Amino acid sequence: MKVKTLIVAAFIAASAAGMAAPAQMEKHPIPRIVEKDGRYALMVDGAPFLMLGAQANNSSDWPVTLPRVWSAIEYLHANTLEIPVYWEQFEAKPGQFDYSAVDAILSQARAHKVHLVLLWFGTWKNGSQHYMPEWMKLDPERYAHVVNKNGERVDSPSPFAQASLDADSRAFTALMRHLKMADSERTVLMVQVENETGTWGTLRDYSPAANRLFAAPVPAEVLKAMNKTDTNGSSWADVFGPDADVYFHAWAIAHYVGQIAAAGKAAYPLPLYVNAALRDPFKGTPES
Repeated sequence: MKVKTLIVAAFIAASAAGMAAPAQMEKHPIPRIVEKDGRYALMVDGAPFLMLGAQANNSSDWPVTLPRVWSAIEYLHANTLEIPVYWEQFEAKPGQFDYSAVDAILSQARAHKVHLVLLWFGTWKNGSQHYMPEWMKLDPERYAHVVNKNGERVDSPSPFAQASLDADSRAFTALMRHLKMADSERTVLMVQVENETGTWGTLRDYSPAANRLFAAPVPAEVLKAMNKTDTNGSSWADVFGPDADVYFHAWAIAHYVGQIAAAGKAAYPLPLYVNAALRDPFKGTPES
């Protein structure tokens, strides 16, 4: 009798949850960016939202440091916190995703009545791969670094490492899928895909895989975006001359990040955005 009662209770609870989901969706629709007459607005709960945001430090997404984060947000009267999610913590073992840090941020943000923008520290963080999981860092042959002209690995991930792309896409998709399930209140307004993508110490990757693509015809979508006419299969150097290295590497990174963003967006279509690290024009050093 007790078992039967539990089964019936579980069925009623599941049915109630199913009926509540559409109502919750209607009350808290997915945030989106809309355009009208050349102007853009972030829509939250069906109305334009003015984000008064503050960004946490790079290493502030840990339970011991979060109290200081919330006190700073309250002091600033901010309504949105930008805070990282670390891939190395999120997937410390291959294929095993730890949602505890994300859930802690969600619950504490709601308690402080603050929205969130999550920063995915994945393949890139400030031009390097320092927030990749340790199991990837220990296998640089598979999860490759950029190679400079002298054949040396530099402290930046290669945008031509398919294994890295596949792993990052899976992890980011897992994060977005979890947000879809755990955040029906839409505490998270948007997500940054990677952080300050770029490369240290070289203009581009000179690995064999990269060199093959550099010598190959420029993709049609790049020609179109750059207003270049069809050059009958000309290489990057033929089309872009002295700027070819920079354009090639920018395209490679953008193509890599775009695939990760598309995978995550397919799981949960929150607004996504990217940023990039740029060379210092005054120093003239090819750092990124």
